[in-house]
Amino acid sequence: MVELSPAPGRVQGPLVWQTYGIRTTLDIDDDLMIALMARHEGRSKTEAVERAIADHLRRDAIDALLEMAGTLEIEDVSSDRGIDRTT
Repeated sequence: MVELSPAPGRVQGPLVWQTYGIRTTLDIDDDLMIALMARHEGRSKTEAVERAIADHLRRDAIDALLEMAGTLEIEDVSSDRGIDRTT
């Protein structure tokens, strides 16, 4: 029996091979891509799209945290531990 090793960039899961990085074809509006590339001069389209997605996810996470502001009650137990929070 021949034992196979995963190709570089891949790991063997329980039943399937998982790939890090997915090659995908997207149909993106030309004007959007032109505007994106103008903001990311000297970068590849892949890098510009990846940065835009990462920025969107970062901003979305910040918005979600801001929406949760004030919804969690936190009890200050610092005095129980002898911590002075007045300075």
